[in-house]
Amino acid sequence: MQIHTHACIAYIVGRFISGKRVDSLYDYSRARKIDMKSIPGAERLRDFNYANWSYMSGPSRSTRLQFSCVNGMSLELRIKGNTFIGFIRENSSHFIGNIRGNTVNIYDQQQAAHFSYRLSGRAVEH
Repeated sequence: MQIHTHACIAYIVGRFISGKRVDSLYDYSRARKIDMKSIPGAERLRDFNYANWSYMSGPSRSTRLQFSCVNGMSLELRIKGNTFIGFIRENSSHFIGNIRGNTVNIYDQQQAAHFSYRLSGRAVEH
C-alpha cells in the first residue's frame, strides 16, 4: 500500500467510528502532520457523505462497508465497536486495526508493519 492509502484508511475509520470531522492526521511512524488537503482525492474524503458507501449488515453486530476510493480502488471494511478489518480488492492488501481515543492503529499485513495516526478535528454538527 502507498503512504497515502494508510492515511485514507485512518481518516475513513476515524471519521466513521468517532464521528469527528477530521482536519488533519499526525503520522507517528513518519513524525509529521498530514493536512487532509494534501491527500489525493481529499475533496471526496473531506465531504465524506454516504453516497460512496454500500452498507451491508454483517455477522455478530458488525458493520460491513464498501467505499469506492479514488484511482478506481475499492476499500471494504468490517467495523465492530472500535476495531476494524479490511482489504483493498485491487491489490489484495489486508489490514486490521483499532481506535483508542484519538489514535488510529493500523497493521498492514502485506508490509508486516504497524502505522499509527492521531486524529485532529471537531465533532460533526447536526
